[in-house]
Amino acid sequence: MHYKSHMLSVKRRLVAATVSGLSLALIAGCGTPQSHTAKQSPAPAPAPAPVTLPPMVPTPRPFSPPATPTISDSGDSMEPNILAWDATSKEYHAQPGDKIAPFSFSLTNVSSRPLVIYDTKTSCDCTVAKLPSQPWTIPSGGSGQIDATIDLSGKLDTVTNSIVVFTSQGNRRLNVKAYLPEAKK
Repeated sequence: MHYKSHMLSVKRRLVAATVSGLSLALIAGCGTPQSHTAKQSPAPAPAPAPVTLPPMVPTPRPFSPPATPTISDSGDSMEPNILAWDATSKEYHAQPGDKIAPFSFSLTNVSSRPLVIYDTKTSCDCTVAKLPSQPWTIPSGGSGQIDATIDLSGKLDTVTNSIVVFTSQGNRRLNVKAYLPEAKK
């Protein structure tokens, strides 16, 4: 999820700017030189004039992306020549008694820089995709695989689902399809 790293980066910059500003204010307020030869009591400061502030008007909050990406907002947005996949669609022909349909997608980072895979999202709860780690950083030239399964319990005919892989370089949609054996009558 590219937006996660962007939001973390923005938060880090805000914290750094706040700490820097507070540090400068502290230094400016505490670092004024005083003469050590003549000690004089400071003149009393005039009383400040009362300040009236305008009423607070609520302002809209800035847009922030959803905490959990959804399959509908995650189409294929990855540029070519970043990840090379063995396939983006896989099929499985289930045998009688099979409880799951297993899938494995092999990938290689063919770009010149590291890539981070943040998360995956499936189009159905019966489909699960597993990353080796989360987040998963793949160096340039590095490779690995994403394993997925479809739970076949209670399913008939053909089951087709999508898996979206959210990365620092865009998203990739993978498709899985399981053909179930015909039920005996």
